[in-house]
Amino acid sequence: MIIVDPITLGDTSFTRPSPKHIYDRFGALVQVPPNTLGVTYDPADLSKAPWALLEATATNIALQSETFDDVRWGKNGVTVSPNTIAAPNGALTADKLVENLSSSGHYVDQTITINGNAQYTRSIFVKAGERGQVRLEMYSVPTVGVRANISFDIASGTFFGEVSATGVVQTYSALRLPNGWWRIFQTFNLGTADTSCFFRICLLGPGGASVYQGDGTSGAYVWGAMMGEGSYIATTSAAATRAADVVGSAAGLLYSNVPITEPDYSAAATYAKDALVHDPATHNVFKSLIDANKGKPLTDPAAWNPRGATNRWAMLDQYNNTQTANPEEILIVLTPQAISEGLYIGNCDADEIELSVVDQSEGLVASEITSLVTASGTSSYFDWCFRPADRSDYFVTTSMPPYANALVLIAIRKPGGIPKCGMLAIGAVDEFGPSLYGLSAEGKDYSSVTFNFDGTTNTELRPFAKRMSVDVQVDNSEIDYIQRKLFQIRQRPIVWIGGPYGATAVFGRYGSFKIVIPGLKKSDMALQIEGSV
Repeated sequence: MIIVDPITLGDTSFTRPSPKHIYDRFGALVQVPPNTLGVTYDPADLSKAPWALLEATATNIALQSETFDDVRWGKNGVTVSPNTIAAPNGALTADKLVENLSSSGHYVDQTITINGNAQYTRSIFVKAGERGQVRLEMYSVPTVGVRANISFDIASGTFFGEVSATGVVQTYSALRLPNGWWRIFQTFNLGTADTSCFFRICLLGPGGASVYQGDGTSGAYVWGAMMGEGSYIATTSAAATRAADVVGSAAGLLYSNVPITEPDYSAAATYAKDALVHDPATHNVFKSLIDANKGKPLTDPAAWNPRGATNRWAMLDQYNNTQTANPEEILIVLTPQAISEGLYIGNCDADEIELSVVDQSEGLVASEITSLVTASGTSSYFDWCFRPADRSDYFVTTSMPPYANALVLIAIRKPGGIPKCGMLAIGAVDEFGPSLYGLSAEGKDYSSVTFNFDGTTNTELRPFAKRMSVDVQVDNSEIDYIQRKLFQIRQRPIVWIGGPYGATAVFGRYGSFKIVIPGLKKSDMALQIEGSV
């Protein structure tokens, strides 16, 4: 018998005074507003689970990052055709570098003031045109001969030829985006005496030549120059800073894509009969019972009728039958603020569960996707082809990485449909011992049936609940600990995992327990579990 002792989740704070760029589930670069957690996808592999992107503060010191026709970008052997195609963010703001007819280098560059003896990362978004190879060049000033160059083939996504550095140590990488775009990165260290450097983007000709005879029409597309760390920061005439992501210290819900449609209750507002309001303190919805409802506290039963948790919080209350629903995807980020290796999702209607764990110091530490679509359990060809697909209605794991300062992202997806989730519990894992054969799982239906005078019936569907009776083998050395633990969690809803089947995973309270000590080493414990409605 394994239990997951859920953490009580409330609201928790998140701040970042500036906007931020992330990749959405289609791989597009999008901006999230200030003080909103950035949930990003891998644009190179959109089948991966998303994760919460936490970053330190950073500044882009490359000016006019999206306007290469600006005078701050010097031109040699090229002209700039502005706003030629859609950029990675979908806007028509990507420029084209067009080579002229000279036999020379064909590039744009900018002189950037730097601090000596420091590490810098620069990046640029590129897309092939008639020319499919580019090079980033860095030359330091005033030190002579210190440089770091990388040549990149856009079609194959590989670095080649002159990948060189003199007087510096460099690393480099590339990230593939949709629609033929790449973002290439280069990190290098500069000397103590250096006060500035060139940020140069070169077109490469046949065979990767940096000096060649231009044809006057060929070129490649560029956008989003950055001299700074992390996610993209746009600049115009001055450097721009992305503030640090700061997560509050309380355990709770950090982000949800499920909107709260009811307005927050205000004692100063006047509400009509049947109006709905949201209580931010309890996350519950209340319905007005009277007209001209003003100044009446939500605790007044003559003025307000409690309607249960709002849609966003229905999956996080203590009831299995109240479900959160959202088109296509339910996506939340939790900060348990404690080691939480167990996660249970119940009364679920979805195709898959996506899970990722981000440690605030180490970054992404776990990522997995689990399909809830199950095999029909038959060998019949007809059933295999034509029987409706069956879906598991629960998900459970007890092996999440043990990080106390983690952000846990859960995405519950049903493409083309409306996923629903009735219960989500996350917390510490404990094990009492193996469950013994003879475990019984049953259901209690609270629906009612009334008979009419002619013998027909009317059925009113109401919530249901699971029940489980299980014997657990425990070590005698653990008897006192288990008894103390059970008394501590009495009348608290706990996740009870009695076996490998969904029927034996129950969220609820134990009704009673009994420990029988028949021998010196092993004992039997009988548990009666009453599931939550």
